[in-house]
Amino acid sequence: MWYKGKRLLLTTLAAGLLYTTTAFAANVQMDLFYNGAHHAYNAKEIAIVIDGEKYTDPNMPAVSIDGRTMLPMRGICEELGCTVTWNEAAKQVYAVSDTHTVVFQIDSKTGYKNGETFTMDVAPMIVNDRTMLPVRALATALDIDVTWDDPNRTVYIGEAPSTGGSTGSNTGTNTGGNTGTNTGGSTGSNTGTSTATTGKVSKVTVPASKTAAQNFVITTTGTFNRCEEVYVSDNKVVLDFYGATNGLSTNISATNSPFVTAIRTAQHTADNGETYTRVVFDLTGKMEYKVTPNAAKNQVTLAFEQVEIKSITSSHSGNTETVTINASGATGATVTTMQDPYRTVIDMPGVKADGIDEIINTDGLEYVSEVRTGWMNGTTFRVVVEASDLTQMTWKEENGKLIVTIQKSTLENLSYNDSANTLTLKKVKNINTGSIKHKDAYLDGYYELTLPGDYSDVYGYGTLNVNTSQIKSFTISTTGGNTVIRFNQNIISAYTIKDTGSAYEITAKNPQQVYDKVLLLDAGHGGNDPGTSGNGLTEKTMNLTMALKVKSYVENNSNIKVYLTRDDDSRPANADRAKAANQIADLMVSIHMNAGAASASGTETLYAAHSNDGNGTLTSLQAAQAVQSRLPGALSTTNRGVKSRPDLLILNSTTVPAILIETCFLSNPGDALKISQATYQDAAAKAIGDGIVYAMNKYKLR
Repeated sequence: MWYKGKRLLLTTLAAGLLYTTTAFAANVQMDLFYNGAHHAYNAKEIAIVIDGEKYTDPNMPAVSIDGRTMLPMRGICEELGCTVTWNEAAKQVYAVSDTHTVVFQIDSKTGYKNGETFTMDVAPMIVNDRTMLPVRALATALDIDVTWDDPNRTVYIGEAPSTGGSTGSNTGTNTGGNTGTNTGGSTGSNTGTSTATTGKVSKVTVPASKTAAQNFVITTTGTFNRCEEVYVSDNKVVLDFYGATNGLSTNISATNSPFVTAIRTAQHTADNGETYTRVVFDLTGKMEYKVTPNAAKNQVTLAFEQVEIKSITSSHSGNTETVTINASGATGATVTTMQDPYRTVIDMPGVKADGIDEIINTDGLEYVSEVRTGWMNGTTFRVVVEASDLTQMTWKEENGKLIVTIQKSTLENLSYNDSANTLTLKKVKNINTGSIKHKDAYLDGYYELTLPGDYSDVYGYGTLNVNTSQIKSFTISTTGGNTVIRFNQNIISAYTIKDTGSAYEITAKNPQQVYDKVLLLDAGHGGNDPGTSGNGLTEKTMNLTMALKVKSYVENNSNIKVYLTRDDDSRPANADRAKAANQIADLMVSIHMNAGAASASGTETLYAAHSNDGNGTLTSLQAAQAVQSRLPGALSTTNRGVKSRPDLLILNSTTVPAILIETCFLSNPGDALKISQATYQDAAAKAIGDGIVYAMNKYKLR
């Protein structure tokens, strides 16, 4: 049994060696769903041979995600006679043999081998409903030897051919992918396993101008071992220079390109300890290009092809109309939907569009009112498709065709003003606006209004994309005999309803336009970031418990409108938490728990001074003092005072008053015992709430 368990782990490591560029392997093209979003995937295939027979997983291949190879466990495990066990409740996966038990926690970099912890640089994750494990994680769990045949992109497990391969632990580890738009560029032979650093990425030469040939040259002083391309998304080209340190001190924004928006660099260490420098080209969209290294291995040219717009055509069939832009390749287009008038704007930088008319023939079209073209800044070709308000426009680009689809909506008797973010419903039937039910699901990205009755015969049903700074789209549907209007939001919004006599105006507004006082409560950490822990308590859980109690107390004892950054075990990015505060709040309060030596205890509140302090409105320091003057007494903890912490992102990225409360020390048995009890939690929530209410009532907010 141990042999089969070892074979499973050998297979897993082997997948990490396969992502080099070669002409011999087929491409794997598929849609990957992870982290709540879909990702187009196109990379070279990995071949695995077990005891002389090729193995193909029937459900999920190995994939490279952001430069890291991830491998599905179950299929290979069953092939080798080993066992993988999934614990849904704990989100853990087990690899078990007679002598080893390896445990991985989804979204956690800490694993367990026979009860001992080890740390991974990439956490296991769920992709397409499959548990995917990082290659290096299993290599860390057990010592593994593999045989890798680079020219044929094949890894041999067990019996291997006598020639053509190189054997060794972690030999040639490589997690680079290759985009499907790369039409012939080699990215290095990758036949060696050297980890020596021989060069330095020293220069990126950009084109002479936006109208010049779009060739970028990356130069190293000394040589690089190999250059690999990593597929991340269609709007990026990512090149990794192995054996080269990063000699570029700043990122490049002056690219002299209409479609390369920035060039970024960073130095990393590969799984096998090899140093490499990553160079990232940010694009406006998918482009055709070629990557060519020179023979001396000190220069790589990234050449973008100039795509030609050959024609623009239109057609009508049934309830659908299409406008098709026919091109010689991917256009790098950015596509935006706008209102007043309703239109889709397609910008294609750096293309050639000789002979394309300024006004495109739309004879026979019913929904499209006009298709026009023109040049923006002399380098970007723009196509505008204008249609009637009550249509739905979508687009896709594939095989040299960018297709805009226009479909007639069943929606009627309404209009949307994107400058005012107002949906106007004609008063065909009376609506009792006082009976409209509101559901603010801002953490799920939407706000719903349920009308008292079925108005589908008046307003129809369907979705319209509006794409304003506040609203992505709105959908009208009927459920349980009541018409529901759902606004899909870009930012948290509040809604007002006005009866004008001839219509009902529903307007999305910034909460500060609707409420006198707005508080954003933040439960720190969450999701795969548990924060600290101690004495049986986990910080992310305690933070959420306290945030929910503070929210309830403030809402029941003041006129303050309260929003949360999370109400479950999720993990918003800290930058997004600060951004939300800046957008909607008068005060942000982030709740945390502290950690230190077992003897450390007490409560402290952190703040950072802002440049707009002193204008007569509430400051972060004043808010911190209001909370700190109450909380230690309520918890009977040591008063550690108010402290300036301008190094914390939550505090230094906010422009509104913001404080971070370190409620107590989970590492201290006495503090932990108190905060674990509901009576102390309630007392702490009241103290925090009273401090917030005092500060927001005493000081001017706007």
